[in-house]
Amino acid sequence: MNDLLRIRFVSRLTASRAYPRAARIVTLAALGLLIAGGIAAPHVSERMAGTLRNTNLAALIVWSLWWPLVIITAAVLGRIWCQICPMELVNSLVSPFGLRKKAPRFFTSGWGIAVFYSLALLGFVRTFSANRYPERMAMFFLFLLASALVAGLIFERRAFCDHLCPVGRILGLYACCAVLEWRVRVPNTCEACQGKDCAAGSDPGQTSGCPSRLYPASLKDNRDCLTCTQCRKVCPGDNLRFSLRKPMADFFSGLRLRNVELYLLFLVSGLVVWELAEEWAPARRVLEFVPSAINSRFGFSGEAATLVQTLFLFVVVPGLLYLIPGLAGKWLNKTTLLESARAFALVFLPLVALGHIVKALVRITSRLPYYGLAVRDPVGYSTAAAISSGNIRIDTRFADVVAPWVSWLAMLILAGAFLSVWWIAWTSPACRSFGRPGRISHLVTVTVYGAAMVMIVAFARF
Repeated sequence: MNDLLRIRFVSRLTASRAYPRAARIVTLAALGLLIAGGIAAPHVSERMAGTLRNTNLAALIVWSLWWPLVIITAAVLGRIWCQICPMELVNSLVSPFGLRKKAPRFFTSGWGIAVFYSLALLGFVRTFSANRYPERMAMFFLFLLASALVAGLIFERRAFCDHLCPVGRILGLYACCAVLEWRVRVPNTCEACQGKDCAAGSDPGQTSGCPSRLYPASLKDNRDCLTCTQCRKVCPGDNLRFSLRKPMADFFSGLRLRNVELYLLFLVSGLVVWELAEEWAPARRVLEFVPSAINSRFGFSGEAATLVQTLFLFVVVPGLLYLIPGLAGKWLNKTTLLESARAFALVFLPLVALGHIVKALVRITSRLPYYGLAVRDPVGYSTAAAISSGNIRIDTRFADVVAPWVSWLAMLILAGAFLSVWWIAWTSPACRSFGRPGRISHLVTVTVYGAAMVMIVAFARF
């Protein structure tokens, strides 16, 4: 049964007027609890912060369970997190009472998301260490909620999700690898439909149908659709499907990355390389050598030192990752550097997405010993202090049993990434339109990058 909507429970759920709003209410309440749990944690020294983020229940859930699962589900199942994301609920609740202005072109072009993601990753998460300090994590989520609220009060419809969300567009890129897709069953049925209620027409006051004004019959890939199921609720012919498909199918439907997506993938590539390097000390020391030397030379410390490291890891390193194959492809195919870089990014995307899955699996399983401690002491400060003083020893027996299985699964996933890269580069229409010499150059480069990832994971896990 390829179409999941043929399953009675899934069919009833997605057709229900209460879904996904009821699910979003639950996730909004859960987000409120996580924010409260983060705020409850005291500010600690940088040295203890590494322990407190694992003993504070809110931070542990966010960074070691929720975020890894969001990455995994996006790359495997598509943008299903967007169905139940609480930010959309906040945006849509206030939107009817707002100014309902059209989003400016800067936002609709996608560059609003690029700026927002840069601010989130380079600013909140890395420079101000929202991923290390629970109270800063809470402030980061409050900032996202406030952004969704303000966007809803100013702009029409789903402005935050469509034009600002720092997560959604990344999930859309990863969803190109997924084995599920939301599409129409019979395109001719949609062509014959006069109302087009699924796309909500062009009336700004119309609330039925797709809040993003997407026309389901025109969807060719998973990047933009949030799978919110609203189109199904108004389709007179019940012509929607939620179907299984071959992995990486979008790469064979004429997929071409937009410039803003190239930029986002550029940043995420640096993040994935760094997160994998964190697992193996020699690789981490290599990546930290230059920023550490700069900080030592100029006497930077605290946030300033972190900013230097952040800019090097997420701007300079991915710049080199893309510049080398970009220049090679430009020279070999006599094309522009931007076009060459976009072609390389399309080949590199599966390796980035599946590499991110590997890191997500490692993070989930490596934090298993902390959940019992965090449940008993949700704030986590006393537990962190006891661990630091040696009064509590972490019981890693279960994690040690799971670790070998995770290691082999990680190698299997990276092997799948290698196969996907070669499959896409040689057979997808988008890559075949890029000349053979350039494709060979891109394949050689991405193979070297992939081999480095495999080496890091292998030395770290075995």
